[in-house]
Amino acid sequence: MLATLLLSCAGLPIHAQESPKSAPGKWRPKDGAYARPGPGFDARCGEYGDMQIDWSDNFTSGGEEGCKISKLSDTAPGSIRLDVVCESADREGHPYKEIILLKKVDEKTIFVRETQDGKFKRPGGSMAYCPDSAQRMYRESRKKG
Repeated sequence: MLATLLLSCAGLPIHAQESPKSAPGKWRPKDGAYARPGPGFDARCGEYGDMQIDWSDNFTSGGEEGCKISKLSDTAPGSIRLDVVCESADREGHPYKEIILLKKVDEKTIFVRETQDGKFKRPGGSMAYCPDSAQRMYRESRKKG
């Protein structure tokens, strides 16, 4: 009976409350800061990158926008969908729902596409994991609050 129950749940999405890390064998981008590769990459990483992922708090952010991950779904090998509830400085006090798609490019690079006002209006782009020195600065800044 337990096996039947487990098999019946196999295709269901993983909810953020269960912690995205808890899916053994499933791809997850690393915790930390990411920035667009190319000119200015190191400078953007030195300012905590263009995007941050924090699995322990089920949170992602970029610029002045911060988003709580409400649901995580594995959409294909190396691809996930995050349903998020975001807050930003320009919409103070008015949380809004968006979707973030993440796809593995290689061990240090992800492709990110996100909705804006609930629609995929922009094409998305690559984000590379920032170097260890930038990750240490980012972790230290998070500890300070």
